Amino acid sequence: MAENAGRIGGLDVLRGCAAAAVMLHHHGQYYDVLYPGREPLSLDLGPGHFGVELFFIISGFVILMTIERKKTVREFAISRAARLMPAYLAALALATALLVMNPLPPSLNTPTPRQFLANLTMAPSLLGEVDIDLPYWTLTYELVFYVLMALALRFGLLRSIEWLGLSAMAAGFLFWATVDVQAHRRSAILLLVQYSNFFLIGICLYRIQARVARPITYVALATAIAAAALGGSERTFNTPGSLYLPITVAFTALVWLAVSRHGRWLISAPMVFLGRISYPLYLVHLVLGYQVIRLGIEHGWSTSTGVIVACLVCLGVATLVHYFVETPSRRWFHTVAKKSAEPAMGS
Repeated sequence: MAENAGRIGGLDVLRGCAAAAVMLHHHGQYYDVLYPGREPLSLDLGPGHFGVELFFIISGFVILMTIERKKTVREFAISRAARLMPAYLAALALATALLVMNPLPPSLNTPTPRQFLANLTMAPSLLGEVDIDLPYWTLTYELVFYVLMALALRFGLLRSIEWLGLSAMAAGFLFWATVDVQAHRRSAILLLVQYSNFFLIGICLYRIQARVARPITYVALATAIAAAALGGSERTFNTPGSLYLPITVAFTALVWLAVSRHGRWLISAPMVFLGRISYPLYLVHLVLGYQVIRLGIEHGWSTSTGVIVACLVCLGVATLVHYFVETPSRRWFHTVAKKSAEPAMGS
């Protein structure tokens, strides 16, 4: 996600919508998958999980925009750490405390010390451990994408990023077609199998929006969109290509609209604010929301009341994390980075 100075209002709106969609999916539909027994909502909120794909497209756009402004890998790494780690550590501590006090098996058990330490890396699955909170799996994919982009910066390959993206897609497709992905989960994550195309879509959209697109940019964009016709992974409940492709086309169009002058009508203060808190909202909503829903069920709340209260509580906590963790920590990182960049004063 972009730094404050380079934020795009339309993308903030889409971030907010994506985070809210994922939250509604988890609170209104996926809770019942894990813990049957509630009266189902009359409205199917299941499709909200596609917010993850939208996040990945936005990430591809914003990370290329961000990394082109950085001179070194160190500078890029510090900016990412400043943006992601404080809110993540706060959310991880909250989820761990809640699950220690009140575990929610089968998927949300009491975290072990080893599991907690592995989760501190933001990539526990690469270490053979389970994510403490279910949405964290996407952060591992993001982290792998950041590392790949940092390598491109280090070796001066950003100008050829479309070719690198196509190569990553080809490697992922070959892996998916020839190897049991479930049996080689870590390798699949490192290759961004079934998700590299979404990052590439965002990269190409940024190239076009920045008016530095070349013919390969449009070829890469078309190829990345077409890859969705192969269908989604098990994390998208094996969505068929006949549905996954039009969703991908729609998300591509939405991101393009959001960054163009034609999308200014999307921007409003409440929606931009929702985008500002979208990252902590994404991080805190599941364990916290499920605890609220479970409490509501014990007190006889209706399903809709439980979902509404859980969403409001999560919005409130995300706002607190934004103002009391994200904002001050970003300022601190900025101050430290600025001081470290100042030339040493002579004695």
